[in-house]
Amino acid sequence: MADGRVSPSGRMPATAASLAASTIDAHAIECASRLFLERGIAAVKMTDIADAAGMGVATLYRHFSTKTAIAASSAIVMWSRLMETYEELVATEAYASLDGAGRLETLLSTYCDQCVYQPGFAAFLDELDRLMLAGDVTREAIDSYTQQLGGAYHHFEEAYRLGLADGSIARETDFPLFYRSVAHALLCVASKLSRGEVLPTDDFSHARDELACITDMAIRSLRIQG
Repeated sequence: MADGRVSPSGRMPATAASLAASTIDAHAIECASRLFLERGIAAVKMTDIADAAGMGVATLYRHFSTKTAIAASSAIVMWSRLMETYEELVATEAYASLDGAGRLETLLSTYCDQCVYQPGFAAFLDELDRLMLAGDVTREAIDSYTQQLGGAYHHFEEAYRLGLADGSIARETDFPLFYRSVAHALLCVASKLSRGEVLPTDDFSHARDELACITDMAIRSLRIQG
């Protein structure tokens, strides 16, 4: 049967079982993501996730063998949603009316908005990086995560190429290096901001402006011939 009903033998058909499993996975990931963003990965227990998802902890462990596994899955989902934001952005008339430099600046600004206005996002990514360095994430999860990270790269490069063609960008550069450097700089600053003010000299009251300053410097560097 393919209608999701249990067969006379009491066993669920494979197709229905797979659908049920994917639904449980998605619900658990959604609940885990909220907790990770609110508290950080280390402070969240598998029992917390199970409680939030309304399931037994044994059921959760059957779907995700470790907390690190569900954290990696949460990161993949978070980045996929950011990629959807980019796809919606580039489909607008307002975006299409911009020159290449303007498009690149808009894309970077959107990245900044996600880092600042999604509470806990940068801190979560920083903590996940540390888990990856410790070898607590499978190669398959890392490959899936990496694929999501690069999902919007072509929009950035297309904007750069358009800028060279329309004259809004005056300087050719190693664009993959430019892209990585700016993205890392923005994420590092966002991670610092997410930890809160530590030193007396820290002032994060203009957090968004700090990220905008990096974006502005990056775009200005491309507008200058040389």
